[in-house]
Amino acid sequence: MPLIASYDVYIFDCDGVILDSNQLKIDAMHNTLLPLVSDIEKVAVCVDYFRDNFGRSRFHHIDVFVNELLDLKESEKEPVKAAILQGYSSQCKALYLSADLTPKVLSFISSLQGHKYIASGSEQQELREVFKERGLDTHFDGVFGSPTKKSDLIKQILNKHDSASAVMFGDAISDYEGAELNNIDFVAYLPFSNVKEKMLERCHNNRSISIDSWEELNGK
Repeated sequence: MPLIASYDVYIFDCDGVILDSNQLKIDAMHNTLLPLVSDIEKVAVCVDYFRDNFGRSRFHHIDVFVNELLDLKESEKEPVKAAILQGYSSQCKALYLSADLTPKVLSFISSLQGHKYIASGSEQQELREVFKERGLDTHFDGVFGSPTKKSDLIKQILNKHDSASAVMFGDAISDYEGAELNNIDFVAYLPFSNVKEKMLERCHNNRSISIDSWEELNGK
């Protein structure tokens, strides 16, 4: 893996990488499902799936909840999907505005000379509004999110910079897979990951870097 400072393109996930928002979003989904699903065990199953597959879009998760994990009549599916999406989305912008930045992340980003982007599973317009409101958009060349798949977001970014060397920073399996599908390097940032052990195993098996602080990358 080249020195971190030598890449042309740097791609960051948002939740758990730029913002300490993973647990906030899990709590938001749990709170959204509780009044809509009478079976508490089903709520727990949905939240576990959400946690284990973090980084995928809310649209993916809600489809899985409604079509695979909840026992719903066909006539109930679309109204429940809409209710979950509305309830969850209404909480997300507020929690994004209150979420802490991960420690030293802006110092690390400022030290990088290449092009910098966000590729997130979060809804794109919502994320762009939050980044602008918090003044974070000035650190990036572009902020991209769902409903486009993360692997496709990465591909779109790479297409802007032909033959550029690139690295993805993430904390979820979808981040790793997005980098792998696009044949770029990957760094796992793990302090806030929901799947830390799985990420460590992937990194070990594929010789990717894993870190617990941004400062670890100084000189790497």
